[in-house]
Parts: sequence; C-alpha cells; structure tokens
Amino acid sequence: MLVISLKIFTLLSLLDLSSAFDTVDHDILLKKLELSFGLKSLPIEWFRSYLTDRYQTISFGGRESKSESVYCGVPQGSVLGPLLFILYTADVEKLIRTLGLDVHLYADDTQQYCCGKPSDIEGLKQKTVHSVEQVARWMASNRLCLNANKTECMWCATTRRQHLLDLAPIDLNGSAITPSTSVRDLGVLLSSDMSMNSHVNRVVSECFYKLRQIKTCRRSIPIPVAASLVNCFIVSKVDYCNALLANQPESVVGRLQSVLNAAARLVYGLGKFDHITETIRDKLHWLRAQERIDFKLCLLVYKAMHGLAPDYIATMCRPVSSVEARQRLRSAADGDLIVPASNTVFGERAFSIAAPKTWNNLPAGIRSSSSVSAFKRALKTFLFNKSYG
Repeated sequence: MLVISLKIFTLLSLLDLSSAFDTVDHDILLKKLELSFGLKSLPIEWFRSYLTDRYQTISFGGRESKSESVYCGVPQGSVLGPLLFILYTADVEKLIRTLGLDVHLYADDTQQYCCGKPSDIEGLKQKTVHSVEQVARWMASNRLCLNANKTECMWCATTRRQHLLDLAPIDLNGSAITPSTSVRDLGVLLSSDMSMNSHVNRVVSECFYKLRQIKTCRRSIPIPVAASLVNCFIVSKVDYCNALLANQPESVVGRLQSVLNAAARLVYGLGKFDHITETIRDKLHWLRAQERIDFKLCLLVYKAMHGLAPDYIATMCRPVSSVEARQRLRSAADGDLIVPASNTVFGERAFSIAAPKTWNNLPAGIRSSSSVSAFKRALKTFLFNKSYG
C-alpha cells in the first residue's frame, strides 16, 4: 500500500499488457532461463520439451477444429505458466527501479509510482513518461506489447491537497491518459485520497446484491447450505485484502460489519431488528469485522517471520532484538517488532506500522506457535474472546 505524507504527492501508474501470457517467445524465454537464472543441461532441456511441440484446438457445439501448432505463449491456467511469465519479465522491475521509480509486479500486472513535493509535480510526470517509454521499448524487444490506451495513472494526495494536483492529460507512449480519481488494482478500488471509502462502498454494494440473490431461494435450502453460500459469496468478499483497512475509521469498518450482520440474519431467517450478536458468536463463530482485519495482519506477520511471505513484507517486520542497542530491552525478550514513528493518518494505516502494532498486542504463547495452522487456531480463539468478551 502506498504511504503518503502530508507534504508528498504520489503518481501511480498501472501498466496494461496486451495478451501477455499468449505472446511469450519460447526461444527468448529459454535463453533467459539459461543466462539469467543459470539453468543448464537437463533442466533447460526439460523446459524446452515442455514448451515446444504444443498444439491447440477449439471445440464448439460438438465439433472440433483441426490442431494448430503453438509457437509462443505459456498456459495461463497451468501451474508453471504464471511462474514462467514472471521469470520472463523479471528484468522489468530492475529497469523501472534504475529509472528512479518504485514498482510492484504481480504476474502481468505492473504498478509503478514515484513520490515528491508539490514543487516536483512536473518532474514526477516526466519520470513517469520516460519510464513508460523505456518499458514499452523493452516489451517490444521481448515480443510483448504495452497497451498504452488501457494504462491508467492516478495522483494520490490528502483531500486538503487535491486542489494542487495537475490533472491535465499525460502523454504515455503516444496516448493521452487523463489521471483517474480511482483505479482498480488487483480487485481493490483505490481512490486518489487513499481513504478506501470507494472500495468499501463497492464491497458492501456487491455483498448486498449477492444477499438479495440468495434470499430468493433461502426457503428452499437448509441452514448448512445457506451458511456455505454466504461464506463463499459474502464472507470471502469481506475478507479479501482487508488488511488494507487497518486503522480505518470505525464508520468504515462498521459498514462491513453490517454486511456480516445481514448475512447472519439471512442464514437463520431473523428479522431486521432482531439481536444478532449471539447468533454470530454461538452459531456461526464469526469474528467481527475489525478482528478479521487484525487476523489478516497478524497472519501476514507470522508468515513473514517464518520465511513464508515475500521479502518486501518481511523487511517491514523487524524484531526489536535485531537492533543491537535494543537487545536488552523487555520488548526484545518478548519478541516485539519495531514500530516506525509516524505522525500522519496515512502513516498509521501503513502495513509497516499497523501490522507490528497489532502483532505486539498478541500474547507470547500465540506468537510462538509451531505451525501456521496452530497459529491460526490460537489467534482466532484470542480474537474471538476479544470480540465477544
């Protein structure tokens, strides 16, 4: 998540590739695996055998087309497909960082951003334009295509400083891109003021739409089936990326709790004004919305502490004992994490601050759990008691 101070603007760009998985050049991929990642002899021949002599057909209406050879691309739905694409485009991250921008990549989704003061706005635009041009050249030389028309950009700043932003179109690789007030990134709706209100509004709207659909058949299905449908279509949406909602106002988190309350009423056929706490606690055993956010934060920290999370997350979970001057403190002996100083609202919402704070509030016995499954059980019990006393 982007952290924005009161005196800094951020220009976020989301780059879009055209048919990314289908245009991977097999010869270039094999060469990258050999030169960049050190695969030799048998492993490289195994990948060559996997990629070559592939065929595809189309089946429709009981009829099937003739087989055609596949000379490029990796199977998107396979286990190896996304991994091979990441290896194929690994140089993009290095290229963008050398141009002075930060970057996050997830499969074929690339997000680059740069930060600066109000006086640096024009410079930020120039850096972004130059970076997109260089990425487009790299893509073209590697048989990929950057779709500039679908590339999005957004200025991020506090509400009080929105009027200082330059919302004029930005020329990105020959296309005039008007900065958006909100963008969708990996299923999360980010707004330019980073308030997360737009994301929560969309989640609440989609959940109530699904609840209305389930309600039409509720009388025809038993309670266990209704509970399964609600967990699949409602609870999963509430939990998706909810770590981004750390330290959000109670009014924001309360809207997600209203969704859970409505879902519980639907499962057990309760009225709109019936008391719901006992049902959620004793029958469904759900955590409240705020504790669900804390659960996700602590789980990410646990995985980071045990080498099960990406490096960029692990670097934000530093034990107090890792600082030599603080190794004799009680917090170091207790296994606390370092909480960076922050005096801004956005800073308190950052994972690097919210996650260590939440982790430090856990009992030592839970932190020292022997496995992820044991940690999740102990953590849910702790947060469940915290939710309902």
